[in-house]
Amino acid sequence: MDDKQLEERLNLLKSSYDRLPSFADTDEILKKIENENNVAPIVKKNKGTKRQRITVWAVSLASVFIIGILGTTFLNDSNDVITSDQENSGDDIKNLEKQYKEERLKRQQMLQMDEVDFANIEFVQYADNIFTAQISPGTLEGKNDDVSIKDGYERAIDGLMLPSEMVEEFKTKGKLDAIQSISFINDFVAKSEHLINIYELILRDNEQSLNIAKHDGRLSEHVLIANRYNMPEEIQNMIEVLPKQGLKLVVNADGTEFRIETDWALFTRDLFTVLDENESRYLSLYNSIPGIYGIAYLLEEQELSLLGYYLAEIEFILLNSTEDTVMHSRFENYYFDLAEAILFPSETSEMFNEKNEVNMDTRMAWESLVNIPGVSPIATLMKPVVSSMNASDWKYNETYKRLDIEQLRDYYYMALDDELDITKLDWFSILPDGAEVSLETPYALYGVHELYKKFNENFDSLVLHGFSPIDITLLYHYADSENNYEVMWELMSSEFKNENDKEEFLKNPTLRNIIGESAENLYFNKDYLIQDFQYLKTYLGQEKNSQVSYDLLLYLESDDIWRIHGVEDYFVTKATIVDDEFVQRVHTLYKSFSGTYDQTVLKEASPEEIVGLYYYSASLEDYETQYELYIKDNRRLQIPKDEYINGEHQNIVDIRLEIKEMKFKDYSKGDGVVTITKNTKAHKFAEDSVLGFQLIQTENGWRPPFMPTQ
Repeated sequence: MDDKQLEERLNLLKSSYDRLPSFADTDEILKKIENENNVAPIVKKNKGTKRQRITVWAVSLASVFIIGILGTTFLNDSNDVITSDQENSGDDIKNLEKQYKEERLKRQQMLQMDEVDFANIEFVQYADNIFTAQISPGTLEGKNDDVSIKDGYERAIDGLMLPSEMVEEFKTKGKLDAIQSISFINDFVAKSEHLINIYELILRDNEQSLNIAKHDGRLSEHVLIANRYNMPEEIQNMIEVLPKQGLKLVVNADGTEFRIETDWALFTRDLFTVLDENESRYLSLYNSIPGIYGIAYLLEEQELSLLGYYLAEIEFILLNSTEDTVMHSRFENYYFDLAEAILFPSETSEMFNEKNEVNMDTRMAWESLVNIPGVSPIATLMKPVVSSMNASDWKYNETYKRLDIEQLRDYYYMALDDELDITKLDWFSILPDGAEVSLETPYALYGVHELYKKFNENFDSLVLHGFSPIDITLLYHYADSENNYEVMWELMSSEFKNENDKEEFLKNPTLRNIIGESAENLYFNKDYLIQDFQYLKTYLGQEKNSQVSYDLLLYLESDDIWRIHGVEDYFVTKATIVDDEFVQRVHTLYKSFSGTYDQTVLKEASPEEIVGLYYYSASLEDYETQYELYIKDNRRLQIPKDEYINGEHQNIVDIRLEIKEMKFKDYSKGDGVVTITKNTKAHKFAEDSVLGFQLIQTENGWRPPFMPTQ
């Protein structure tokens, strides 16, 4: 911490204390806080929704903490309201003063501080001012609010409570709802930051003494702890107390100064058992973005390539936690600050190299943003940017030039108002080439129980967004083990529901028996990920008598969520070798079909022969014959003939040099895929040695749709 930072911190402490007069005028407090925090308000745009937006000021928790304590005490001040505190005597006030001093001394001893340091802790100052305003000899004659002396005293004691005491008290209350949780978190974080402030001042006061805690020219917390008994008493006391209050001593990245950070490991079980799941995420992320340092700390400590992860985490918290709270306002500022740092760094050299290409770290950060599941403002903003960057080899282009952070604000407020559609994921890049999970080990269900609990609450389909076909199938399997047939029904595809009656499904085990009883493992293979006209679909494998059968069909539906369709049989042909004999068969088909384009002559051709004819025509540069092989109807993608013939085409000299073998997989309802194994001799540097070629059965045999290999 340099001199300027110290001065700012001291000014913060002083200004927080100076806000509190001998009696509390809340309107004046709010006015001062707004004036001191010279930050433009974030005005949420009115989208015409029923919810009325309010201006949220970017204020520190230290500033807002007093409002939390005083809010219910003083916001209802009225000169016309008189409490019944006249029943209290002067002796009652003296007893309360004595009790308060004892409670105050108790916390001072717990922190092992002298009176000067203890009195400088902000929450102690706040408690002292509450006590002075509410409990003093003059209050019997002069109180004019509706807060009783008893309530005022209890609130002053609450103000004195240390973070560790707050945890102990709240864990006895049982599960807290969202409002209770965020109220606790606001105060808990604020008090932690107040302690950090005072301990860092203690470190500053003892800067010279701390120099003995060096190893190889760098400060070391381990050396300091080992030599703590050679340190001033207040440093010894600090080292002993820090872990009890969820704090720790660390050294900055340069090894030049000590600082205090939160370390809530001691409280983790209690906190996350009691707090609301969504609100508790603030605490999970806080250590990475501590309030007293903010985004600057994150930018200093983390690699640029990882920043997209943190931005996604902040976004999730904001869209799933209580709005118009101190933490929500703070993380809202973090969200836009971090997004701007990722998209518009202060130095262009941090993003572009000398060739105007986006560097790899920035590229990784941007690509991580595109596939955020569910409703995502940043993914919505970045999808066209990343797409255009891919098309331009990641060079500076007009799409990036037009990028505006205000568009992110618009998307963000739309998401808060449930007006932003979910971000469609690029499943072809997300899903692995292959995966195997066991249905019998705990690892197979790891995380599925939590997903099950959340989805079972109200069958909110957004809960399932971003989960893979195997995840959905494991969830179905888990629901089956819980005899929860309603959940199983909700995981079925729309087409399945149209074809089957719900009541019959709920009572008929045969309909529900999709995963075989003897199945031990589930398998995913990208070869079975197929794009057809209506759906992206995939077949999962399950073991049957030690053999893997890829027969468990799932559809990716219009809401970008995988759903189970059922079990469907298919067959796989033996591999067809692309040799002289095969080429001769294809040549015979070509002579019959080219020129006349009589579709009936290909009615008996095998799927492999149709694919062979497709590439054979290309090798002859006869793109008109190739064009006539495509299915052409109004339900499918159409490309004008002239545009197709005059477009770019694959350069093929001899299909025997291009393709080694082909294998056909026939799926239900006239869908099939020919898996093409390329000839590695002709493709030494090819990234993909296997290619899937889609075919659809027509009245005249198998035919490709346009773009069959996309």
